[in-house]
Amino acid sequence: MKISKSTFEHVRVLVFGHKEFSQLMTSVMPEFTEKAHFRILDTIVGSVKEIEQHITDFKPDVIVSAGANAAYLKSALDIPVLSLDSTPGDIISAVKRAAQISDNIVLINFAESSPVVPLLESALNVSIQEEIYTTSDQAREIFQLTRQLKNVVYVGASLVCGLAAQQEIPAFLLYSAQSCRKTLANAISAGRNHLQTQQRTALTDWLVYQSKTPIFMTDEQGDSVIFNQAAFDELGVDSESHIELESFIHSDEHQRPTDGECQIHGTDWWFHQDCVMAKGNPSYVYQFYRKKPKTEKQLVTNRHNLVYSSPALVEVVNQVKSFSTSPSNVLIFGESGTGKELIARAVHQHSPYCEGRFVPLNCSAIPTELFEGELFGYRDGAFTGSKRGGRKGLIEEAQNGVLFLDEISELALDQQSKLLRFMQERHYRPLGSNEEKPVNLKLVAATNKPLRELVEAGFFREDLFFRLNVFNIHIPALRERPEDIKRISEQKLAEFIISYKLPFSVDDILPHVMSTLVDYAWPGNVRELENVLERLVAYLYTANSTNNIQQVLHHIAPEMLQHENFDPDNGLVKAKELELVVEAMTRFNGDKRRAAAYLGLSQTTLWRRLKRINNN
Repeated sequence: MKISKSTFEHVRVLVFGHKEFSQLMTSVMPEFTEKAHFRILDTIVGSVKEIEQHITDFKPDVIVSAGANAAYLKSALDIPVLSLDSTPGDIISAVKRAAQISDNIVLINFAESSPVVPLLESALNVSIQEEIYTTSDQAREIFQLTRQLKNVVYVGASLVCGLAAQQEIPAFLLYSAQSCRKTLANAISAGRNHLQTQQRTALTDWLVYQSKTPIFMTDEQGDSVIFNQAAFDELGVDSESHIELESFIHSDEHQRPTDGECQIHGTDWWFHQDCVMAKGNPSYVYQFYRKKPKTEKQLVTNRHNLVYSSPALVEVVNQVKSFSTSPSNVLIFGESGTGKELIARAVHQHSPYCEGRFVPLNCSAIPTELFEGELFGYRDGAFTGSKRGGRKGLIEEAQNGVLFLDEISELALDQQSKLLRFMQERHYRPLGSNEEKPVNLKLVAATNKPLRELVEAGFFREDLFFRLNVFNIHIPALRERPEDIKRISEQKLAEFIISYKLPFSVDDILPHVMSTLVDYAWPGNVRELENVLERLVAYLYTANSTNNIQQVLHHIAPEMLQHENFDPDNGLVKAKELELVVEAMTRFNGDKRRAAAYLGLSQTTLWRRLKRINNN
């Protein structure tokens, strides 16, 4: 199994020791920061229970300690433990430094005596009392028994140095920086090997117990056959009887085919075979993939087709094609009725996620208490009244597809925080479950409100806004692209004529009303245009005549006639509106941002109102 270099870029090394030991280790750690992450705990370990939380939090790949600490940890933990051991050179260096202070030296050494001690006594003309310990308690006892000696200086591990420091007795650490470097290098190597073993074990466990791909391995004679769990579940075989697989296990062919098709218990499968060597003998691994019936990709209905001819929509469609190729989030802005869902579906169609589902959610229609269950799903019994057997969430339904969150601005702040966590982690947890599940999808959101203003007013989380706003698409209002009115009207009229079985054609109707349709401002945008056209067709169905269509249009859509007679600079409503703008600007001392938030307007709209006031 080949492991990439980046997999082991940093090993996690947990270091246990006392003060002097920790300080020495810290001095050489910067040399290894490109290879490892370190955490040092300045402690003497009495039991595993004392350090369980540190191991759980840091998740070390290897532990480094010394003396009795290291010996205990090696016996108590499954994680590799490396001991910093003193070399003869370390002992010579420490004793030489101690001899400069006193000729009465106590050397407290771990586990076994050093052969260099007698030589040092002779060479330095000093007295060296070497004591051996195997536990921390023994080291403490030795220190207490020897500290009464006159003019004594200690050489030992960090525990001994710490005890001496408390009594203001000089002491020298038994280890050197060079020994630390060597131990840390060995620890990083051991940690990498341990991590690699863990990963191999995890992969093996996944292949055997969790993979949904049926796999089995057989030797050349078919005497030894091993199945993974999916082979039992999906192929319907058991360890005693596998008649359907006999042609694979006891192959009559001189060279087994590496790929092919087969049928097992009435189900069609593809299979792939690999040969692996086990103790010098070949074994054959077979993987099976269920054949799916070939289906034509479902054509998108006219209901979901974009119809346009304006340069503004051409630019929008170009943005869609550009932004769709990335897995990053897309935020769509546009007034109500401009076709934000159609643009979201176009993103889906042009994206690598087009084979997956397009799953829409209207955020304004989900109560706060149901939001989490709707989005993340829930397990059986997760809460009172939950559906028996649980329920898939919309995120799970959108796996490998597109999740479309319409009217994203309507989410409450607590809903926003739950959505933000999912977007950051790309994992979710169904209600009632302890298992985090990964998901691969593209997220598209839409709003008809100015999110930046909502962020400034405190109604929308800034971090969520920036998560959503990787790519943004602004859909211009229908009044800003009159060229599209004819194209949309032609398509919708054709659909309604078929639906109502009207005995007229589009050309019989549209020329009579086209000028009125183009002149109208369409505050409801495309949705309003569709409604007006359906009303017109329904009227013509009952009248069975195309006479006086212009008058009919004003009769069934009086708002269009009112619009023609409406003077935006006069009237009680307009006067009241301007009065409110003046009042808000006075209240907030000319602060346009706060005034706009107070009035529920975008800053752009407020600017237009102020310009009209100045002109008047």
